Amino acid sequence: MAGLLMVITAFYVILAPLGRNLALIATIWRFIYALMWIAIPLGLFEALRLLNGSKYLQVIGDDQLQALARLATAAGGDQYYLGLLFWSLSATASGWLWVKSRYIPRGLAWFGLIAAAWAVLCTIIYISAPAFADIVNLWWFDTPLALFEIALSVMLVTRGLGRSTETTGR
Repeated sequence: MAGLLMVITAFYVILAPLGRNLALIATIWRFIYALMWIAIPLGLFEALRLLNGSKYLQVIGDDQLQALARLATAAGGDQYYLGLLFWSLSATASGWLWVKSRYIPRGLAWFGLIAAAWAVLCTIIYISAPAFADIVNLWWFDTPLALFEIALSVMLVTRGLGRSTETTGR
């Protein structure tokens, strides 16, 4: 969560001059994604609470408690895909600003935009129809987007920002 907050802040500072409203929307969506990374572990703690043997749970059979605990852990997967939707929406908005900025190579910026849009499309279809996972492997949803963000991070850390033609007017 702390790392995501730093990325959120950095991306907003970099991209806001290119489109303040779009950068703000992307920031809000990425913040919602970050909140999912708080909700998921809370669900795991709930599963532990169910299995700890508290007296008020003794009225429920062991099989039922195990089923409830599995339900609590499975909810993390649903929360992940809801978070993925907001991450990919954020990355799509940011991707357009990266393309406009020319801070990074155009090919990389376009790859990021397309990868993010792909993740949005796959996630919406998967949330609407979970059988979509039988057609498209779940790893294909966000792997291109993750690779883009890793490459972007390495590039920004090692090279810094290039000169933007959008902000300089050239």
